[in-house]
Amino acid sequence: MDLKITRNYSIYQKTVNSGKGADKNIPSPVPAEGKLRSDEICISSDGVKKQEAARMAAGIASTMREGASPERIAQLKQQVAAGTYQVPAELVARRLANGL
Repeated sequence: MDLKITRNYSIYQKTVNSGKGADKNIPSPVPAEGKLRSDEICISSDGVKKQEAARMAAGIASTMREGASPERIAQLKQQVAAGTYQVPAELVARRLANGL
């Protein structure tokens, strides 16, 4: 997942880094009247899309590792050479529905 951190995070990070050996009894700043400030984290949908793509790629890679028998490969080569190789539409639809 991609995270987008905005507003006061850099101030927070500077405070954490500068306070690593400093006195811990420092009072926290009081916000101005009527203004509450806070950090904000936005999780983008791009991260979810990247995870789905990685899952699909892993599925394809595992399918490719399984391989086919030498007889099946020879048969496919003959069909491709003869121009008679056709992919059944049902097989394509089933693979798409199952996430490859």
